Amino acid sequence: MMTLRILLQVITHLVQLTTIATCIVYLLSGTHDRQYRFLAAGWAVVLLFDLSMVLIGYFHPVKNHWVYNIAFPLIQLLSMTVTVFGQYWLRYPALALIGFVIWNLAAVQGATTLNTYSIAMGGIMILVVACIRLSQLAKIDTGESLFTDPDFLFCAGCIVYWGIMTPFYAMYNFLWENFSNFLSSYFFTISLGATIALNYLVIKALRCKLRTARK
Repeated sequence: MMTLRILLQVITHLVQLTTIATCIVYLLSGTHDRQYRFLAAGWAVVLLFDLSMVLIGYFHPVKNHWVYNIAFPLIQLLSMTVTVFGQYWLRYPALALIGFVIWNLAAVQGATTLNTYSIAMGGIMILVVACIRLSQLAKIDTGESLFTDPDFLFCAGCIVYWGIMTPFYAMYNFLWENFSNFLSSYFFTISLGATIALNYLVIKALRCKLRTARK
């Protein structure tokens, strides 16, 4: 299991670096699609942040839950914004998530504990928003395969990642306190696999969008 985890870590970081490179290529391509330029810029920042935290953790392992209590909601807001970019109604779930995160951080779980309630709530919201977007895409007859549609690919990535990870994040603190060996072995293995799948689909979405823009 340890060998598998190390292998997945290496693959995950390679996929993350590839995703960053794809984001940079897209930003330098000169395309003017605001939605995917926003995705490329935001996703590159997210991945650079994540890689920097991993690197710091290797040399200075400390509890940095407060960082992720801020980072996860920002990542979730980025995902929701890209999923239904420019649609007016998005502001309502976005404001609801921001309000819940602030309330949970200030009055419930606090800054020193991983805010699993906030992460789980954001994950559920992303799943709902992504499913709404997929239903919208299903009503559009473009004559092309959905598997070449960037919006479909990004929504699929969000559904795969948050569909798998939301239950785990909801139970994270409980599992860490009571079943730390299980958490170390299985949670991180599943998390790394889901991360690889999400970033692979982000790469596919950006490449499909770039290919469409060049036609």
